[in-house]
Amino acid sequence: MQTPARKAIRYIGLGLLLTTLASCASLRDASPPWVPHVAPPDRIAGLTYADIDRLGALHGPCAYLADLHNQQLTLPEERYRQLVLPGCEAQISKAEEQEAARLRAEEERAIAELMEREWQRVEEAREQEWREAERRRQEAELLRAQLARAEELEQQRREALQQRISQAAIQQELASVPDMPIAHNLGQPLKTTLKTFLACIELAYPNQGYQITRSGRNLTIIANEARLPRGDLAIETRFIENPAYWRMTYLRVADIEARTDADRFVLSQNMTAESCPQEGGLF
Repeated sequence: MQTPARKAIRYIGLGLLLTTLASCASLRDASPPWVPHVAPPDRIAGLTYADIDRLGALHGPCAYLADLHNQQLTLPEERYRQLVLPGCEAQISKAEEQEAARLRAEEERAIAELMEREWQRVEEAREQEWREAERRRQEAELLRAQLARAEELEQQRREALQQRISQAAIQQELASVPDMPIAHNLGQPLKTTLKTFLACIELAYPNQGYQITRSGRNLTIIANEARLPRGDLAIETRFIENPAYWRMTYLRVADIEARTDADRFVLSQNMTAESCPQEGGLF
């Protein structure tokens, strides 16, 4: 027969045993031992737990599976298949969608920034081209204005020269003489006429009057006391009249006498180059 003390000790031991068994049941998720269990896989949706963590989805069901995996524990298969795994996969899918959306947004932002830079570059290039074109236009406009002014001045100079030529004293002295082109070589008349040539000499070397002699086809003109670099000396020219021109046969300036056609041509050019400047000289 058991004493009361022995009964008390027995009840205390039974209570400790029941408490220990309850604790062990909680470690196995409080499921009966015949319920199938599974261990969390190494990868979920093709990702390791480290990948899931970098993706930002290691929380809730995924964190629960990661803890079990790290501790090498199991969980009921039905709960894993129907609740925990779908929940973790849903988290991963949502995180992947968010990451894809973030990447798309970054890509779109990068493309927009690139397009903005390219557009800015195009605008700057257009602005530079416009400025360059405007500079060239202004330069061309200035050049045209300068050319127009130069042409105007040249026209004024020529008109003034023609007026001076027409007002030279030789024009009146030879009023009755035909004003035909002159020639230094036989049969090769030039554009310059007799009176223009003699007027240009007069403009270059003013004189104290003329001695003019015309005998048949021969014409002799002497400018008295022409203002030459060596002093006031005479300039004598002689011509023979032909049907369409006057041929120069004699030219003497002070004591310098041009004896050939070529010499007379060169001396004529030199004497009129300053007073009657034209392209290539008077001749």
